[in-house]
Amino acid sequence: MKVWVEALTPKQVLLFSYLQGELPGEAFLTTRDYDLNVELAQALWRRFYVVGAYGGASLEGKLRQSLYRSRRLLEIVKSEEPDAHVTFASPDSARVAFGLRIPIVAATDSPHSDAVSRLTLPLSRAVVVPKFLESSFSAYAKLTEIVKFEGLFELARILRGEPREKHVVELGLEPYRYALVRFGEQKSYYYPSAERALSDPLNITRWILQKTDLKVLAYPRYPDQKEAVRRALERWSQRVIVLERPVDFLSLEFYAALVVTGGGTLATEASLVGTPALSTYPGRLEVFEYLKSLRFPLYQLPQPAWRLGSLLSRGAEPRDWRAVRRRLQQLFEDPVKVIVSAVLSAAGSKSF
Repeated sequence: MKVWVEALTPKQVLLFSYLQGELPGEAFLTTRDYDLNVELAQALWRRFYVVGAYGGASLEGKLRQSLYRSRRLLEIVKSEEPDAHVTFASPDSARVAFGLRIPIVAATDSPHSDAVSRLTLPLSRAVVVPKFLESSFSAYAKLTEIVKFEGLFELARILRGEPREKHVVELGLEPYRYALVRFGEQKSYYYPSAERALSDPLNITRWILQKTDLKVLAYPRYPDQKEAVRRALERWSQRVIVLERPVDFLSLEFYAALVVTGGGTLATEASLVGTPALSTYPGRLEVFEYLKSLRFPLYQLPQPAWRLGSLLSRGAEPRDWRAVRRRLQQLFEDPVKVIVSAVLSAAGSKSF
């Protein structure tokens, strides 16, 4: 059995890497030159192809890259002849797989990414979604099989990992004495405010640097965003480290006093491992409501200054990894096993 996997973001490259040890036969990856994708693929995947790049902020740029990637993916897949395709809702790969009658298993946790869902989910044999999001994808139930599981995709890594202090120390940081800051996807079509994707995390970072003696580990998404962050925080350059390479994020999240992010993934992961997380995403996300209902330490703007101070104090308290993992195992399912089951089912029934 051969499975073709498409991953467009670092989260997806990491999540799907575990399929290599769970699926029978072999799996190969296609990804794009974006963020830390290539570096992670080199570290985690036995076989992979880098096809195209991120299309940037313009609609034309996104479309040109999508068309280029689809044509290149077609040639690769014709050569590889996979039995099934797994994608985190990539329109580029879904169109190719559907056109070649390769059964598709999609995974998604982003109902707010409506255009992508419309382009991919109807073409899929099965769509794996967190159970709490099932109603958000109910419109597709007549077009594809909705496979739900209790939990979140971020658990794949957390349930298989263990934080190590050495990964923090190697970056010149001290456990529980730094904040990890990730900036928003300001070039994404669905992000509500490109300006706030950068400005909100920067404002909180400045407050931390002004009011505390903590260090900050900054994690920009794009080269131009990285330069903007460096300029904005130049005054505190001795206390700010800009992340330049792949690292063990589980360790960085677990040992941080606070995680600040313009998106959702880092906030989700950090809160799951007990680290206070503050998302500056300017909108409602179902995953945040879900985590809050289970009393995980996840917060959103606006927050008063005293709350920031309280979160930093809470985050400075050491956490027990064994207790954290035990709670997660009691509450949630392993998403990797759910995806594997869906792939085996799809590959066993190829006819349309």
